[in-house]
Amino acid sequence: MSIIHNKDIKSPELRASIIEPILLSCIDGINNFELESIIKIILPLYYTTIKEYLFYLIDYELVSYNGKKRKFSIEYGGFGLLDMIDEEKRQEKIGIDEIVITFECT
Repeated sequence: MSIIHNKDIKSPELRASIIEPILLSCIDGINNFELESIIKIILPLYYTTIKEYLFYLIDYELVSYNGKKRKFSIEYGGFGLLDMIDEEKRQEKIGIDEIVITFECT
C-alpha cells in the first residue's frame, strides 16, 4: 500500500479580513460560541465560513483547539501571521479587505 500526495492541490485563498479577527479573538483562548458571536458582530458570515477558516487555521498550526477546555488558542505561527498582515497593511498602504492569504506546501 502506498500513499500518493497530490502536489497539484492549491492552497486555499483566505481573506485577511476574516483571519485577523479570528486570530485576535483566540489570543486569550475562546470557546466556539463566543468566537462565532464576536466574528458575526464584526463581519456578517455564515457559521460554515467561520468553521472552514478555523479548519484551515488549525490545519496550518496557527490556531489550536483544546477539546478538554473547549477553547481555541492562537499558536506561535498565528502571531507571526498577524505581524505579516500588519506589515502588509503598513508597507503597501492597503486595506485589510485587499489582502489574500495563501499557504505554501513544503
